Amino acid sequence: MSEKELNQTIKVKRYISEKDYKQVTALSETVKSTDNVNLKLELDYKLNKHKNSDVEIDDMNEFFYYVGDELAAYMGISSFGDKTKGEINGMVHPDFRRRGIFKKLFQITMNECKNKSFKKILLLSDGESNSGIEFIKAVGGEYDFSEYRMKLNQKVKLESIDTVHLRKAEKTDREEIAKQNSVYFGDETVEEETTVEFEPAYMVEFAGQIIGKIHIDFDEDSAFIFGFGILPEFRRKGYGKAALMAALKLIEKQNKHDVQLDVECKNSNALNLYTACGFEKKSVMNYYKYDVFRDNTFRK
Repeated sequence: MSEKELNQTIKVKRYISEKDYKQVTALSETVKSTDNVNLKLELDYKLNKHKNSDVEIDDMNEFFYYVGDELAAYMGISSFGDKTKGEINGMVHPDFRRRGIFKKLFQITMNECKNKSFKKILLLSDGESNSGIEFIKAVGGEYDFSEYRMKLNQKVKLESIDTVHLRKAEKTDREEIAKQNSVYFGDETVEEETTVEFEPAYMVEFAGQIIGKIHIDFDEDSAFIFGFGILPEFRRKGYGKAALMAALKLIEKQNKHDVQLDVECKNSNALNLYTACGFEKKSVMNYYKYDVFRDNTFRK
């Protein structure tokens, strides 16, 4: 082992900086091109959240493993404002694999998850990543569900359906958004003082009544749809398709042509809705439940 390889450092941070963002992005591009996999690292969300936040983050979310000055591995915790659960994803540079590096980062990350007292932990892996899936199974992860990344076919002609109206969410909608998250995604944080994100959310209204919500994250030349749902009592009436079309029309006015979203595959109705609106499957992400308080013995 060279002198450079002996100089190994683990850094733990509350948030990612601009420099961290560039290093992790470069590493992710190397991993994606080598393994032909998708990585859901939420780097843009994390960087923007830190820039726009007035609240000091007290816990650790970012884990870096350096060999010399080179970033050899990264792992991050994403909570999206919900203090009860965390999503964990990470990667190792191809040149530094099979040295126990990822296992070390995983153990440190899980200790932090214990400190956070998460009620639910989800480990993520691309559905085509055999090494990622094998690692998760080896540490005791249990399959929960899969999520499709879908992309809008630019040749699709958008329909105009005027049955619903979208309006930008306000601070007064924060509690309503949290309650709907509980209905759609099982989030437990629904108190009035919840830290749930209300930007960039749009409330879906029918006849002046809130019947759902949808989030649209705009980038320089793209848009990403997430957190979309229609309340149960208003489903199967065409409001979901109308709301999605209204969102796509809004995106079109912003001159964004790359439109993507994620949807759970066990929700066949939602999958069919997006397909009917011109979205095509791009990749699949598997989610595995992990009990950090159970004695998970590494099986490899």
